[in-house]
Amino acid sequence: MVMHSLVRATSSTAIEGRHPGKERGEPALNASDPSTGVGFLAKDPWNPAIRREQMIARQLVQRGLPVRFVQAPADARRLRADPGNWWSHLRQGRFQTVAPGITVTERSTVQPGSRSPGAERLDVGLLGAFLRRSGWDPALSVFMLPWEWRAARGLPGRRVFDCTDDWARLLPRARGLPGQLRRIADEADQIVVVNPVLTDLFPGRTPVVVPNGTDEALLTAPRTAERRDRHAVYVGSIAERFDVDLVRAVLSELPDWTLTVYGQLVFPLSAQAARDRFLALESETGGRFRYAGLLTRDRLADVLDGAAAGLIPDVASIALGQSSMKAYDYCARGVPVVATAGHLERSGDTPPHTYVVATAQEMAAAMVAAADEPVSAAKERVDWAGERTWARRTDAWLAATLPSGVSGPST
Repeated sequence: MVMHSLVRATSSTAIEGRHPGKERGEPALNASDPSTGVGFLAKDPWNPAIRREQMIARQLVQRGLPVRFVQAPADARRLRADPGNWWSHLRQGRFQTVAPGITVTERSTVQPGSRSPGAERLDVGLLGAFLRRSGWDPALSVFMLPWEWRAARGLPGRRVFDCTDDWARLLPRARGLPGQLRRIADEADQIVVVNPVLTDLFPGRTPVVVPNGTDEALLTAPRTAERRDRHAVYVGSIAERFDVDLVRAVLSELPDWTLTVYGQLVFPLSAQAARDRFLALESETGGRFRYAGLLTRDRLADVLDGAAAGLIPDVASIALGQSSMKAYDYCARGVPVVATAGHLERSGDTPPHTYVVATAQEMAAAMVAAADEPVSAAKERVDWAGERTWARRTDAWLAATLPSGVSGPST
């Protein structure tokens, strides 16, 4: 099935229910004052700096807003490999400059707060003390993990939750999520979600939808690589949602095709069997499947320009609710998007001429059809991606999270 979409993210949406931000007042950031800015309590490390929060952070700096970035915490398992570093980041942050205007620190905890109510309380207590000792005072604090939200209480400035996943689907063993999401709905000054599917997670609120995007550098990079016939790529994180069985069956259907996968392996410890199954694909397919590891953004244009198709072979029951950055990146170079049914077409922001498939046979047929597309289809994808750059997404994100705007000189 081919999907066409002209949906564009709105810059802001009215909130229903409580308005805690209006009760406390809404600070405006002064772009010339280094003591103000935006702080992220992130769901991932800073590196590789290719995720939504890093892209938005860079855009904020371009607007004159300094960013403090607290990485997702390392739990006590790190004590075995790096005890000194674990202890040194337990009590307070040790911020280091990673780019102009951006400082990053690691954080340590005992157990992930998703493990149990007790683990959540312990982690939140550690995080609250960590922030106080670190002199945490940004005008806007952005939380991304629901079990960390209790630490938002008492923080200065506005407190926002940026929801990038349906956490119950992504982490089915996580404990306490319904209560955590209700608390966020009650207390957050604003809630931003990447996909309309996620709005129902926050009862009594109407979150603002700001999907992911792509960057201008990818759109404007010169073409220096020739397209390889019968060659597909996947560029993105690799976890349990990557459908290994589907990919194996597709390559069996297309014995003259190759597939190269780029990205970080993010399988949890509980899913090492799935990781092994993924890595085994190379030997099972005689090398026609290749895992090439991480891909830096400066090489992305060449990799995509050499592909006849960009795959999104996700397990829909896990991927539903996400906003696929790879879809925007594929389109920025005009690459045909071939995605499994059940998630991307329900995102409210489906690229033009997307092939949505349900079986290995359908995916194989779509890949063959994509190789014979007219040039106009690629142009429409590029134009679509050009309206969804990180600069535009950040404008919408700021309009939602900081409606008072930024004071000070324009940048």
